[in-house]
Amino acid sequence: MVAISGQGKKHSVPPLAQQPRGADERRGVRPMVAISGQGKKNGVHPLAQQESSATREEEAQATAAETSAPQQVSQETGIPPCEMAFRPLTRIEQRTLWLKEYGEQDVALHMWTRLVEQHDLEIELLLQMHGLLVFGVLVSTRHYAQFYIDLHEALHREHEPETADALRNYYLALVPPRDQPEIGPEGLPVISRYLHLRDVTIMSAGHSIKLPFWRGKMSEVDAFVMGATASE
Repeated sequence: MVAISGQGKKHSVPPLAQQPRGADERRGVRPMVAISGQGKKNGVHPLAQQESSATREEEAQATAAETSAPQQVSQETGIPPCEMAFRPLTRIEQRTLWLKEYGEQDVALHMWTRLVEQHDLEIELLLQMHGLLVFGVLVSTRHYAQFYIDLHEALHREHEPETADALRNYYLALVPPRDQPEIGPEGLPVISRYLHLRDVTIMSAGHSIKLPFWRGKMSEVDAFVMGATASE
C-alpha cells in the first residue's frame, strides 16, 4: 500500500501487521473484535436468530405464493387464479387470527363451555345477543349433534340413505374429542367458538319462540347469566 502526499510524492507505509502495537490506540481507532462463544455471533442469541430466520422464510414463502401465480382473470368466475388458490396459513397469520378470536370472547363463558364439554354437564343460563334474550340449558356439542343425527336418520334413512350418511358425518365432525388437549396442533390454546343449548326460548320485543336445540357463536354474546330461566 502507498500513500500519496500533497506534492505528488509516494511514501511507503509499513503493512498493518508490521506496525507497532498500540498504533490503533494512538490514532484513536478502536479495533474490531469478533465475539466468540457457544453458538453466539455478533451478540445475538441463536434461538433469536432461528426465530427471526423462520419468520423471514414464512413471509417470503407467502409473498412468493401470491406473486408467482398468474394474474389472468378466470372467464367463468371473474376471479384471478392467485385469489382462488389455497395456501396454508403462516405461523404469524395463525397467531393473528387466534389473538383476534380470543379478544372477542368472554373468558368466563369460555370456561363454562369447556367444563360442559369435558364433564358432560347441563347448566341453565340466559344469553343476551344483539337485543335478543336466549334462554336454555347449556349442553355439550355431543348432545346437540346426536339430536340432529337421530332426526335426519328418521327423515332420510329409508328413502335417501346417502343424505342421511352425509348429515351424520357432518354432525359427528362437530364433536370435539373427549381427550382434546388444551394446546392445538398449531401450538396455540384451543378456543371454543360455539355453544349449544336445548329447550331454548328466544325473546325479542315481547315475542318469543321455542326451539328444541340451538347453536350460537360465542363471540356474538354480549352478556350471560347463569341459572336464569324463561319462566322468571
